[in-house]
Amino acid sequence: MAQQPNTSNHAPSGSPESATKHVLSFLLMIALTVVAFALVMYDIVPTNMILPLILVLATIQVFLQLFTFMHLNQKGTAFYTIFMVAGIVIAVVSAVGIILM
Repeated sequence: MAQQPNTSNHAPSGSPESATKHVLSFLLMIALTVVAFALVMYDIVPTNMILPLILVLATIQVFLQLFTFMHLNQKGTAFYTIFMVAGIVIAVVSAVGIILM
């Protein structure tokens, strides 16, 4: 009797794409959002440091989302990774150009 391939959308519990990984990443993203909110709400740091800290927290959150939910850590995603990096570079160059004008 031939074994049927696994075509379900659910990953096996031992795989790196388990629900535990997704839940932990989601909770970490919520924690980063709470930290960013607390920085603004309670004046924990000087005013001139709020924006850089929020940008660092946002960058961490973007990479968590890309690697957890967009599966950029899997094989065969180099093509998509190249285009995302190119898009980020273009966005940063555009933003810096607009700011310096």
